[in-house]
Amino acid sequence: MTTSTKALNLATLSENRRELLELLHTHRFATSRQLTRFVLTRYSSASSAHRQTLRHLTGLEEQRLVTRLERRIGGWQRGSEVAVWSLTTTGLRLLTGSTRRQRPQAVSTTFLAHTLATTEVCLVISETVREIEGVEVSLTQEPDCWQSFPIPAGGLITLRPDLAATITSPEYTDHYFLEVDRATENPARIIRTTRQYLAYQQSGIEQEALGVFPAVIWIVPHTKRHAQLTRHLATEPGIPSDLWLVITLNQLPELVRDGPEEFRAHHHQSPFTKGDSS
Repeated sequence: MTTSTKALNLATLSENRRELLELLHTHRFATSRQLTRFVLTRYSSASSAHRQTLRHLTGLEEQRLVTRLERRIGGWQRGSEVAVWSLTTTGLRLLTGSTRRQRPQAVSTTFLAHTLATTEVCLVISETVREIEGVEVSLTQEPDCWQSFPIPAGGLITLRPDLAATITSPEYTDHYFLEVDRATENPARIIRTTRQYLAYQQSGIEQEALGVFPAVIWIVPHTKRHAQLTRHLATEPGIPSDLWLVITLNQLPELVRDGPEEFRAHHHQSPFTKGDSS
């Protein structure tokens, strides 16, 4: 594809369709409903947003810029088949100039479910911030949010959060490292990763850059997992209770609105969250 052809094709796409391509480039995978919610403010109603988003996606599919995966994914619409969208190789090349080949059909259902869950976290944060006057959010996806740092024993450790978020208002700035947990990992691995965050905190790198260390947030799919991880982290020696929080997705808007300190105080998650014994 020549530069002139690329520019012509981009120019002929509507702003709405370019935004959908940008969203899929950022998040890799998203369902029709997620994409509708991302662009909701462009339309007069939710039904109009859904109808028009599907129309634009179908048009992009006909142009071979996006592809639709029909997958049955646990935890999404009660396990029913959902339409999941991704850029094609042509769509990626048109948008970025990259010649990297896209193989969305080859990804595992486990990887896809985790990616969609991360997209949902981004969406919930964006929707929450949208409703708070004067508040803005900056979201950094992996691998751009990964952090490598030296350890005293020598060598480097690389932290691989799923997402980093900075929420700012005229009165405050909150920083987060977000880990999207699907209840598929042994708690021992969660503890190991949290200890890596502790080592990174002790390096002082983030504090020098930001003045504070970001709160480490484990976002879990249900209350049983919430209780399990909270119990393991709270009873692990040497991990301070003010380093981490375990929340469900339903609690994420409250965290965004209130900030980690107020959220922790309200839920008494230091060291145990009220009701964890259930």
